[in-house]
Amino acid sequence: MAALEEYRQAWLKGDTAAALRRVTDDVRIMISGVPDIVGKAAARKLFSDEMTTYQIPSLTLQHQDVIVRGDHAIDIGTYDEIQVPKTGAPNRWRGRFMTIWRREGGEWRIFRYMLNALADST
Repeated sequence: MAALEEYRQAWLKGDTAAALRRVTDDVRIMISGVPDIVGKAAARKLFSDEMTTYQIPSLTLQHQDVIVRGDHAIDIGTYDEIQVPKTGAPNRWRGRFMTIWRREGGEWRIFRYMLNALADST
């Protein structure tokens, strides 16, 4: 949970480097409507593009299940996020997430990450 909170705080602060410290080199990020983001270089581009375009003043996670087995943990829940673009109106995104974490060298890192927005997001 501490690693998850570090990752969440990185997004709130717009800190790409801090967010990347919490993903594995072979991360796979699956987001509705876009091709899979595979590997740390692709994650770096995604994170940088998003953090350059938007400020995230609010990101709330509701954990429904957290399952830990050995060196893997699965976190399933819902998210509610406000994105404020440099120009234009804020967006509110709500949806579900499933994150698979893997322990590497004593640190927890995101190995697989799936997001899907709910229909009422604006």
